[in-house]
Amino acid sequence: MHDYFLAHFNVARPLGTFSVHQKESKYFFKQLQELFERDHLHDGLLWHRQGMRAADGKELNFFEIAALNTSGDDNPHIYTVAGWRDAKDLHSFAYRDVQHRENMKRLRHWVDRSEGANLVTWWEKRDTRVSLEMAWDRLQRLRKDGPTPHAFNLQTRFDPPMLSSVA
Repeated sequence: MHDYFLAHFNVARPLGTFSVHQKESKYFFKQLQELFERDHLHDGLLWHRQGMRAADGKELNFFEIAALNTSGDDNPHIYTVAGWRDAKDLHSFAYRDVQHRENMKRLRHWVDRSEGANLVTWWEKRDTRVSLEMAWDRLQRLRKDGPTPHAFNLQTRFDPPMLSSVA
């Protein structure tokens, strides 16, 4: 029945100086953990993971993240990539969940929005493992071309592709 899942990738790049020891960072990571621990109970969330991508595109490991002390354009992108049953479930989590909405409001001043879209969605076959590189490419495609069936947002959605039947 579910041959596809909705892949979701979003990024946040902190403004100013960044370190995991700063007040906003501590709050952000605490809330991120709580949200996804609680949302594992959400039937529409299939899987998720978070991480950080350095300015040069490298995925950072735990020790690199702990040692970060960057500023401005050198700040990492904090990302979440997830698989959802459908756009309705993702929308409900992102915009109707009170805790998520309040966290977004509280941290609005902390996030650089100058790069364009920070959330992209697309349909993937059920057994696909979405890599950071794949997700980053989809976000760049959305920023360059706007919403298409290959990279779209929650305001302009596309249905999952139809599987071609082999006779």
